[in-house]
Amino acid sequence: MAFPSDINLPGSSRFYTFIETKKNFNSNYDITWSFSYYLPASSIQSHNNYQLGFSTFLTSLESPVSCLPGQYLGDQDPEFILSANAIYTETPEVLKTEADSTLLLETGILSGTLIKVAFDSTGFYALTGRDDRPGVRLETDCIRESMVVRDFNHDLLANTALSAMSTSFSGLSTDTWRTLRFRYVNLGKKLHIDFHEQHTTTFTTLTTLNLNYSLGSVANLGNIFVGFSFSTPISTSNYALSAKNFYLRNLHIEGYENDTVLTETVTTPLLSTNPNTPTTTVTNISA
Repeated sequence: MAFPSDINLPGSSRFYTFIETKKNFNSNYDITWSFSYYLPASSIQSHNNYQLGFSTFLTSLESPVSCLPGQYLGDQDPEFILSANAIYTETPEVLKTEADSTLLLETGILSGTLIKVAFDSTGFYALTGRDDRPGVRLETDCIRESMVVRDFNHDLLANTALSAMSTSFSGLSTDTWRTLRFRYVNLGKKLHIDFHEQHTTTFTTLTTLNLNYSLGSVANLGNIFVGFSFSTPISTSNYALSAKNFYLRNLHIEGYENDTVLTETVTTPLLSTNPNTPTTTVTNISA
């Protein structure tokens, strides 16, 4: 399979993306989803610089086209996304700026990922990419064993070492099942990310992100699906850097399954009042 030139993977690399399409949810309401994963130390102990990444996301696409592996972790090809709204010449050819960026038409339709959370042993999911894909530089800002979050514009919302957020969840490897939970709440303005280890059912907050945007004007927010992607290795021709066994189970999703936003105004009766009428008490009067 031929990939864009910025993807470097051996022929034996492993990668996949799946989307749960049996249920679609309305993102005007809270969406909560969780799953458990297991990455034993025996799967990565052959090399300290092992490469593995997995991500979970909300998307409006039931069957994304051109999902890219490696450092894109299942994202659609930027060229493919941009071509849907590109401005063409009569030839036709896509119009580009002097910096080789695609000129776009504005659209009110969400096309692709709403929010995406990646757990990446290399930190490469945070890298810049083709067609002005925002991100960090390879030499200075990639963080191993990190969590990277991108929004609907692929802008970076987080690029943080796991060890900076938790002492118990400081790396991807775990010799027991670890459960991750994601809560997309407050009309898409906040994302809570929690986890718990197999020995407990009590969740611990890994981080909370204020998304600082609202998608109220986008047309298809009532048709949102949950997805998952995985790749090993991330960016190398050396297959020895791949992780071995990786396990996933118990994907669970909760949300509102309807495309109509329901509103209800709750009123209460006015509180009764007892006016404080001033009175004067008079004593020692006889009649």
